[in-house]
Amino acid sequence: MSVKGWLYECIYFVLILNFFYEGIQKLAYLDVYSFWVSHAPVIRKFGTVLQYAVPFVEIVIAVLLIIHRYRSVALVTIIAVETGFVLWVMSVYLFTGYLFWPYHALWNNPTWMQKMAYGLMLAWLAFAAICYTGKKENEHKKLLRNTSAHVN
Repeated sequence: MSVKGWLYECIYFVLILNFFYEGIQKLAYLDVYSFWVSHAPVIRKFGTVLQYAVPFVEIVIAVLLIIHRYRSVALVTIIAVETGFVLWVMSVYLFTGYLFWPYHALWNNPTWMQKMAYGLMLAWLAFAAICYTGKKENEHKKLLRNTSAHVN
């Protein structure tokens, strides 16, 4: 495996670990997470749905990243989810005036700016993996075309 391929496998591994951990952590502490979601600004109305949907989606993303066939779907979903998260945080601070703390982070006492930066980092990692996957598929198709031309 090339260094580039190894690097992208590490990106997939980091994304898998992150989303699996986040989903399991939210399910393990569902009572705390559901309380937080039911009191969070803007999404409060959807709290009962989101308390189960968010952990489920995170675990599904991790599983889809493991299956090579569905990696592209998972990567696009990561970008959409993280962009939605950042836009939600921005809208809460711009339009509601509420001050509240993030639910959970991999470090102690996170700020929303740190959580948004982390979300953007995950989205950029997913975007880099999409770019690599696209190049890899194009090279594979070109190789197949050249091989079939020589066979005839």
